[in-house]
Amino acid sequence: MPIDSDAPLPSYVSGSLPGVETVMNHSIKVDGDRWQKALADRGLPALEGALADPGLTLVSRGDVFELGAREITAGNAFQLLYYSLAWGLGRRGRKFNQRIDGLAEDQQRATELLVDAWTAVRRNDPPEDVYSILTTPKGKARIPQFGPAFSTKFLYFAQGPDVPPRYVILDKVVATKLHEAWPGAPKAGWYPDTYERYCSFMSRWADLATEGLNGERNVRADEIEYAVFHRK
Repeated sequence: MPIDSDAPLPSYVSGSLPGVETVMNHSIKVDGDRWQKALADRGLPALEGALADPGLTLVSRGDVFELGAREITAGNAFQLLYYSLAWGLGRRGRKFNQRIDGLAEDQQRATELLVDAWTAVRRNDPPEDVYSILTTPKGKARIPQFGPAFSTKFLYFAQGPDVPPRYVILDKVVATKLHEAWPGAPKAGWYPDTYERYCSFMSRWADLATEGLNGERNVRADEIEYAVFHRK
């Protein structure tokens, strides 16, 4: 079933708004050594920044957002992808090797797609159009093993830290926990128009949350995503 665009803002969201600082500090522990070896073994560009250091590193949303503010280049696009993947996968890194294999399968093609997607984000193109650069009309990955959930993470972080996010993370956890507003939601392979409706829906809930605070501050769409993701 499609998302119910008129669904009211539930109390579990309005009562647990995290605030921007909490969202930005949302951190994941990442094994830099594992990443460095995997990239070197496949001839992919080396990591820069904190993940280039040995051992375990905490990577926050804010850290990845900073990469999204950089100049759009092929090298920076790979760094943004690495960090968004690392933050999304965490230390355990489900299917880690397969994902890095997919990235290495056609490095030139991956570079073109990432740069094109980042450029579209910077232009503030509609979510459906931006998402379609990385995902087929049937919700399949254009970069092997870099599926829709990770595509939305890349697009989210590509916005940088200085603008309210228009492109919002969508993954299996969030789709599952939106069951009142989106019963029977697909858990993967979302079509581009579905992602467009999802982003609009999350922005609407953010607007409702802002109204509920009587103008104290503007609630961001990623605060809604964070609250839904952490729903008990």
